[in-house]
Amino acid sequence: MTKNKLNIAIFSTASLPIPPFKGYGGTQRGIYDFVRNMDHKGHNIHLFGPGDSNVSDLENVTLHSYVDNSLWTPENNLSIEKKSEESQRHYKKSLETLIELNKKEELDILNIRFDNVQIIGKCKELFGKDKIVYGLHNLTNRERIQAIQELEIQCVAHCRNHREQYNSLPNIKVITYGIDVHSYPFSGETITNTTNLPRLEILQKLKEKGKDYLINLGAIGKHKGQRTCIKLAQESEHPLILAGTPQDRKGTQKTRYFEEEVLPHIDNEKIIYFGNADEEQKKELLKYAKGFLFPSGFEDTTWEEPFGRAPVESLSCGTPVIAHKKGSMPEVILSGFNGYLFNNHEEALEGINSLEDLSRKDCRRTSEKAFDSKSVADEYEKLFYEMIEKRN
Repeated sequence: MTKNKLNIAIFSTASLPIPPFKGYGGTQRGIYDFVRNMDHKGHNIHLFGPGDSNVSDLENVTLHSYVDNSLWTPENNLSIEKKSEESQRHYKKSLETLIELNKKEELDILNIRFDNVQIIGKCKELFGKDKIVYGLHNLTNRERIQAIQELEIQCVAHCRNHREQYNSLPNIKVITYGIDVHSYPFSGETITNTTNLPRLEILQKLKEKGKDYLINLGAIGKHKGQRTCIKLAQESEHPLILAGTPQDRKGTQKTRYFEEEVLPHIDNEKIIYFGNADEEQKKELLKYAKGFLFPSGFEDTTWEEPFGRAPVESLSCGTPVIAHKKGSMPEVILSGFNGYLFNNHEEALEGINSLEDLSRKDCRRTSEKAFDSKSVADEYEKLFYEMIEKRN
C-alpha cells in the first residue's frame, strides 16, 4: 500500500469557528484536533469552515471560508432566515471551490462533517462515492438512513450504539471520538484536598468552605438533563456547577428549558450557573470536581447520545462520570472503574455516594488508552489509504 502524503478536503459547516474560541462547539474542537494531527503527519488539508476559524499555526492546512463570522455563536444576532441563507451560500461556494481544487490538484479524500443529505448527495454526484467519507453526527431519521443506503458512501460512526441506530449498515465503520488528552490537566485530588490555589473565584470559595462539588458541562436542554443533575446534587447534598449554553432542540425557543427547569433553582451557593466556559475555564472546572453528572437521554427518552465529548474531557482530568446507561455511555464508562452507569434515580445517587471508591488515575488512563485524538487520526488515515488502494 502506498504511503504517499494525501490531499484531503474537510467539509464543515459555517456554524461555529474551528476550533471553538469560547469552549462552545465540541464537534468543531473534534475537527480541529483531527486536522492538527493530520497536519503533523504531513498531509495537505483544505478546510472549509467559517472565516473566524484559526488554523494559521498549522503548516499544511488551507482555510476556505465564505462566511466571515460563525453563524451560531451566541454573539451572532442574525435572524434564523439570514443564517439559513448564509449557510446555503457557504455550501454553494464551497462546492464550487472543491470542484476547482479537484481539477487542479486531484483530491484524494473528501471528508464531510455535517448531516445535510442533499449536499452529501451532490458531493457524490460531483466526486464519486469512492472519495467520500461522511462522519455521522446527529440522531437517525428515515431520510438519512435511506440516503446512506442509496449513496453507498463510506460513513463513520463515533460509537457502536450510533452505528446500530443506523441499522448497522455495512458502509458504516466505527471510529471512536478523540480528544487531545494531554492538553487536559490531571488532578489526583478534588477541590477540598488539593494544595493548589484555583484561579476561578467560584472554586476558591468552594475550597474555603471545604465543599467538594459536582459538575455538568455542555448544552443545557432536556436532552442533556440538567434538571436531573440539580435533583441529584440536592439529594446528595453536594454543590453543583452548571456550565454551558441553553439549548432547546425541539424548537426556536432556546431558553425555555433553562428558564423553567434550571433557573428557578440557581442560588449560586448550592446550585451555581457558571455560564459558557471557555477552554481554560472548562479544564479547571473539570479537574477539581468530585464527579461529572451526565444524565443524557434520561429526561428526553428519544435522545441517544452519539458520543459525548464532555465526559471524556472529564475523565482526562481525572474526574469520574455518573452517566445514564444509554447511547454511547456504556462504551465510555466502565461502571465501578472510571465512573458509574445508572438506569434510575436511585442508582445515580448510589453512584454519587460511591465516587470516593474510584481511582482518578484510572479515569485518566481510560482517556489515554481509548480516546486520544492521535490514535483516532491514525485510524482515519488507515481508512483513507484502504479506500485509495481499492479504487486503484
